[in-house]
Amino acid sequence: MFFSKSIIATTLFAASALAAPLFSCSTAKALMTLPANETALAKQTGAPSFALLGVGVQNYTCGADAKYASAGAVAELFDISCLGGTKAFDTVQDTAYNIFKLIPDKLISAKNAGLISAPIGVFSSGKHFFTPTATGTAPVWDMRAVGVKSVQGKPDAYVLAAKVANLTAPNGAEDVPWLQLKNVEGDLATAIYRINTRGGQPPASCAVGSAPISVKYTSKYFLFGSTVV
Repeated sequence: MFFSKSIIATTLFAASALAAPLFSCSTAKALMTLPANETALAKQTGAPSFALLGVGVQNYTCGADAKYASAGAVAELFDISCLGGTKAFDTVQDTAYNIFKLIPDKLISAKNAGLISAPIGVFSSGKHFFTPTATGTAPVWDMRAVGVKSVQGKPDAYVLAAKVANLTAPNGAEDVPWLQLKNVEGDLATAIYRINTRGGQPPASCAVGSAPISVKYTSKYFLFGSTVV
């Protein structure tokens, strides 16, 4: 689907109205589908606790070997449970990526989240970022400040996770790998998956000493085993 720059600009008018979710649909039809022949990521049975779209950037620094190294990611999360069972659900990461490429800003924030949510019909539902730990940094999915109605404002509505496994993205070398992660802290999920990725990979090499870069990406995130009450 193609969105012109004029349509994107017009959509800004709706941004404030869609800045936070009013409700979340059942995830019974918002199911995670992994390739039939893959064995790297453990398959889950049943519906996820949350089905989310991530729209943001993968960050990289240039190492002494003239190769880019991952420096975490920052993304806005959108609840896509209401798209479950539709064609739009299957391709939402592609639709969002095509829109995101037209937005000059590198990051999706409160001021421009409506550029993604309004055309697709989804709602801002949290933040994804990396936080310092005793051993480096770790990824976090956070719905404490902005989340679906059932968990927003709950002190444990987040998950800090550690990687369990990864799978090379099936659709192309320009897409970041699919991931399986496990809970380290928080009650938002016990298992987290990043799949259906679009974009996010850095160039093959860099000039030593060059500035860090951010590369736009989208993906689906499926969170299982939430115990937030």
